[in-house]
Amino acid sequence: MRLNKLLIVTAMFAALAACSNNTQQAAADAAAKAKAAAEATKAAAQQTVQQAQQAAGQAQQAADAAKSGDMAGAAAMAQQASSSGQAAAAGAQQTADTAKEGAKEVKEAADKAADAAKKDAGQH
Repeated sequence: MRLNKLLIVTAMFAALAACSNNTQQAAADAAAKAKAAAEATKAAAQQTVQQAQQAAGQAQQAADAAKSGDMAGAAAMAQQASSSGQAAAAGAQQTADTAKEGAKEVKEAADKAADAAKKDAGQH
């Protein structure tokens, strides 16, 4: 989340430094991309958390079943917990990929805003 905040602050700084319409538009695009990237990363992270919580709950159910002597139930719940854990791991990778792609898009937009600001500054 720190990366997302940094990207948003960078985009906002670019917006504040803007003078021309092109620069302002580029800065607004950078801010919009930063916001979209943060929202996409947050949604992916929330899904990963839910998957991890499901895996933990199933692991607890497996432990409870084992304590009560229900080995078949424990084995079934352990298998479900394993599947949920794998889904959570895949979700974590997807979250990382989403954040990385968002950061790339925001950097490109911020670079465009910086270029527009440089061009604008050269015209004054």
